Amino acid sequence: MKITDITTHMVDFGVSNYIFVKVFTDEGIEGVGEATLEGKELSVLGAIEEMKRIFVGEDPRNIEILWRKWHMTSCWKGVTDFTAISGIEQALWDITGKYYNTPVYRLWGGPVREAIRAYTWPGPYSTPEECGEAAAQAVEQLGFTGMKFDPFGDEYMDISHDGLAFAVACIAAAREAVGNRADIAVDGHWRFGPQAAIRIARALEPFDIMFLEEPVPSDANEMLARVRAEVNVPLATGERYYTRWGFWPLLRDRLVDVIQPDICHCGGILEIRKIASMAEPCGVTVAPHNPNGPVSLAAVVQFAACTPNFLITESVHTRTLSGNLVKEPLEIQNGYIPLPTKPGLGIELDEAVIARHPGDPKDIWFPKRLVY
Repeated sequence: MKITDITTHMVDFGVSNYIFVKVFTDEGIEGVGEATLEGKELSVLGAIEEMKRIFVGEDPRNIEILWRKWHMTSCWKGVTDFTAISGIEQALWDITGKYYNTPVYRLWGGPVREAIRAYTWPGPYSTPEECGEAAAQAVEQLGFTGMKFDPFGDEYMDISHDGLAFAVACIAAAREAVGNRADIAVDGHWRFGPQAAIRIARALEPFDIMFLEEPVPSDANEMLARVRAEVNVPLATGERYYTRWGFWPLLRDRLVDVIQPDICHCGGILEIRKIASMAEPCGVTVAPHNPNGPVSLAAVVQFAACTPNFLITESVHTRTLSGNLVKEPLEIQNGYIPLPTKPGLGIELDEAVIARHPGDPKDIWFPKRLVY
């Protein structure tokens, strides 16, 4: 079996675009992957086009050697390259699973759980009272047992007394609304300095949060170490790290309790498996970053099914178009995604729907209050 072509779809979903990858073979088996990267769509599309020179004509089942060939012969690599290879690699696993007529998780030793836990972003909200109401709705109407908030507004590096009071009031209202029925995570979105992050973490301690995500800039391990030494809440980061080499310093220096690789950026499904395997003996759990589309979710589910130290995955229930882009989309039932049983990733693009939502490159934007 040989790869004959690689094509892409850029799909508009409002605030940004999804990028889907299709890999074709001479035996008629097709694979899909996702290479979504907000604000850099054209760069990713160009990187995928360039990578075709490496992959076309090769056996799609030789995933390890093809990934290494790309990695060892590409002199210059950045986020667009890692995103492009992640999408292609997911599609290769989809082909391989279909070839052997089994879900991808069966190829990695089988599942260790029967369903995959997911959390969502409740909202929108503009007051602590509305935050509590959104939290209650996520539990009582949508069935989630986990949720995440960014209640910090547009403050950067430092945080004002009023800003911190508002954030604490929001999380207090959410905790009061859901009690012990759901876990609550808080996202700093990489924008605080260590002093502010320490103040925030200490203020959040009474609410038993699941983790504080990206309390400092994501490329500042020295700042993260300062926060780690001063706080007691679990810390998380990882959505802007690539490959096991990028994650190793976080594990080696014991900087976080939870890592958050993005399956669309970190290098693909096999790479996130290797990252998780490194984290397991360190006692670190994995909560994939996943505000992406339905193909990314399908890939995360395959990974999570057979990963012992998987904790929970991000999902964004308000992005309603996503489910229409694939035939028979995965469903979240009471906060969990049942394991798919179809071969490969278990999903199929609905290209008729995709054709009605052509993508248009756009800058990533953040509203005053970062609510998805």
